Amino acid sequence: MKERKILIVDDDPQITSVLGKLLTGAGALVETVATCAAARDSIKRRLPDVAIMDVLLPDGSGLDLIKELSKMPEPHPFYVVLTNSVNAEHLAEAMEANITMFVQKADHDPREIVDMIIQHLATNS
Repeated sequence: MKERKILIVDDDPQITSVLGKLLTGAGALVETVATCAAARDSIKRRLPDVAIMDVLLPDGSGLDLIKELSKMPEPHPFYVVLTNSVNAEHLAEAMEANITMFVQKADHDPREIVDMIIQHLATNS
């Protein structure tokens, strides 16, 4: 993968550590944050290519943050929603926000998630 800026937004340090190491190993520049506030700041400041966003964060909803940020001027990152909290409401919100990837953490090995992101970037660049 050519050098891409990727933001991982999750309050589980194990998730951010594992995904961060795998993505860094694939050649990405990775930043990790644990809150909506920190994610908002990083996205506005760094303009990442990809933002991997948990749904349930200590200070709000990752889906609500994506909807808010999608109203900003382009460019927008490619949003990956990564969660263990999948329900019909979250899926409907993800579709409303035009999120391309909605991944349930428990259903995928972290390497699979990284491979999905790399594949998407390769075919949509």
